[in-house]
Amino acid sequence: MEKLSLYSVFHGNLNYSSIPRESYHDIIDLCYWPILNATKNFGLRTGIEFSINTLSIINKIDPLFIEEFKKLIKEKKCEFIFSGKEQIVSPLVPEEINKKNFGYKSGQEFKKISKGNIAYVHEQVFSNGLIPLYLNSGFKNIMIIYETAMQKNDISRVNFSPSKIKIKNDQINVIWNSRYAYQTFQKYIHGKISKKDYVRFVLNKKHSKNYCFPFYGSDMEIFGNDNPVLGLTGKGNEVMKFYEIIKEFRDIDEIEFLLPSEILKKFSPKNKIITCTGKNPILGKKEESIVTRWATCGRDNSKSNSLCYQAFKKINVLSNLENKNSTFDDESVVRLIDCWGSDYRTHTEEGKFELFNKNINSLNQDLDKKILKIRKKKIHAVNSDIVIYNHSRNDWNNIPIEIKLHFKPRFMKKGFDVYHKNKKIKSQLENIKFFRDGYIKSTTLILTPKILKKSKINIKLIKNNISSLTKKNEKNITKTSNVKISLSNKGGIINYLSFPNISKKPIIDIKRISKDKKINFNNLLPNQIFISDKKGKKFSDLQETNVILENYPIRKKLSCNTKLPFMNIKKDVYVYEDIARVDIKYIFNFKEFRPSIFRMNLINLDPKKFNKKSFNYSTHNGGMLESFSLNDVISHDKPTNKKISSSGCIGTTNCIVDVGDKNYGITIFTDKSTTYSACMINSNSSSNIPTRIINSICESDDTTMMQWKGRKEISFSIFGRKKNEKSIENICENMFYGLIFASNNSNIMVNDEKL
Repeated sequence: MEKLSLYSVFHGNLNYSSIPRESYHDIIDLCYWPILNATKNFGLRTGIEFSINTLSIINKIDPLFIEEFKKLIKEKKCEFIFSGKEQIVSPLVPEEINKKNFGYKSGQEFKKISKGNIAYVHEQVFSNGLIPLYLNSGFKNIMIIYETAMQKNDISRVNFSPSKIKIKNDQINVIWNSRYAYQTFQKYIHGKISKKDYVRFVLNKKHSKNYCFPFYGSDMEIFGNDNPVLGLTGKGNEVMKFYEIIKEFRDIDEIEFLLPSEILKKFSPKNKIITCTGKNPILGKKEESIVTRWATCGRDNSKSNSLCYQAFKKINVLSNLENKNSTFDDESVVRLIDCWGSDYRTHTEEGKFELFNKNINSLNQDLDKKILKIRKKKIHAVNSDIVIYNHSRNDWNNIPIEIKLHFKPRFMKKGFDVYHKNKKIKSQLENIKFFRDGYIKSTTLILTPKILKKSKINIKLIKNNISSLTKKNEKNITKTSNVKISLSNKGGIINYLSFPNISKKPIIDIKRISKDKKINFNNLLPNQIFISDKKGKKFSDLQETNVILENYPIRKKLSCNTKLPFMNIKKDVYVYEDIARVDIKYIFNFKEFRPSIFRMNLINLDPKKFNKKSFNYSTHNGGMLESFSLNDVISHDKPTNKKISSSGCIGTTNCIVDVGDKNYGITIFTDKSTTYSACMINSNSSSNIPTRIINSICESDDTTMMQWKGRKEISFSIFGRKKNEKSIENICENMFYGLIFASNNSNIMVNDEKL
């Protein structure tokens, strides 16, 4: 008899956002034990998935559960499906963190449970760039959501039999999970549909030939537990309804329960399908769980993710200072993985949110202490005013740097020249502030040094009698040997931008600015800000302003200020002399504001100025570099529904996105440790609509709950490029990790705040 093969994976997570730690004992008793009982007593054969962290907690609270779990695995009544040390949204975190998290498969905690090679993708959020990481960690099979992956495939011709997906030369088997299936099962468990209707639903999946069906692939915590997030209130009979349906299926001859590993043997993966595309570069679980949820929603996820990127940067700096080959044996990385847990970023209850802030701040402080201790040895006292140390494994080749200097009173009168090895070097002073007696209090020193890896240079400041003040002009256009740019007096919008040594075609060329006063996020201009508050009121910074130009030898500066009812905005645009690069810095000072959407539209590109066949964007979504065509209609910034403001974003987990064709384009870098933002693409190359690159620090969904007050700062560097993407990527990596500064002059203090 042809049978319908039912398989399932029950996902358990004690770090579930809305579950307080005080409820862990109840969750194990009411939600986890029933799954084991169903396998032991009622014929269920299933996969059971826990993170290593959850397994460790269960073992401390109820070691008998672990004993029974191991016994049932040995009897082949269930099998352990791997997750990681902690459940994190992998496409939003750096590749090195994912490697370590997946690497716990080889740890003792895992070996005590299973030798399996199936991984349940965290939060069911997936990108193709993760495939090599899973394979290198010993996994040949992953479980992701069928409905999301099928958005670019013919569903009528692909069933639930395992498939293959690939990226470049790597491919991995996929065991399908089904959103519709597990939601229907949950409806039955909670009495929203009858047992008869549910049995009919499952039996309808049986065809004339052998067929498999994933009847469940989600949370265990729905059993016997009140769940305000899902709107589910346990009535006490969920477990009995669960047992009843398992017994019902067990007694139907045309149904069999198989373990996920047995599904792979019976239904050998044959179909090769395309999953991630430019429109959907990151696959999510369901409409309410698009990846932006963990990026910039929640309880100010932008801030939480910034703190994690700060720790990530410090771990790597510390590794460089200690000359370690690998950072990922370090206890600090283990702590950071826990802080990047996805459940700190959704409906996080108060106790867990406090725990996250305690843990991430403690980690950053501990790393600061370790770095300070080592850097004192690396940068010892010498006869110099400033010491600059390149801790990196790469040379620092004339990349412009900022050094914030503070002087004691009556030390620096008018200005100074900068010398290295008794040779004057090019420099400029910005943002000069004075004491009341006219002496300089502080300034930002700009240099373009060349420093070999693992080495330092010594700088002397020689006082001069030339005033350091630079003349400011009300002028909104400037050019250097590598850049030409003009800003509008309406909000500092970029009217024109070109890198003439890269291409004769301008990057931006806005012929006119619409006089339509209606705020419309569908038609944002380059360098425009779009905001919506919690009440749905929309704001934009398209206001009349004065653009001020300051001329310097290394980079020129255009700046303007605008005011909104709840904040002041300062925009600084830096235009570089010796490199095809423009920086945009936003400084926001909030009075008190509850945002719903907060976006910065950086660049508008004309698709017609690029080679259509090779016009694409490239980025890292937690793994290897991925490239996607821009010939499809892409609208990450469009609302999913009335409650969800976007349809997705890209990971940019190494802080970079590249847009252009094989010969010409731009690379955009932003330091996510300063202020984390989610990058979104809007493109329709078949129309006259420009391709827009938008960065957001707040999006709206059912988890968004934040309030801002005070200062926020975020910067973006836009590089013009030909075919030198790799060299620009190396520059951006150096910029992210930075240099280490110190002063051995008691009259000078270097504010090394970025470390």
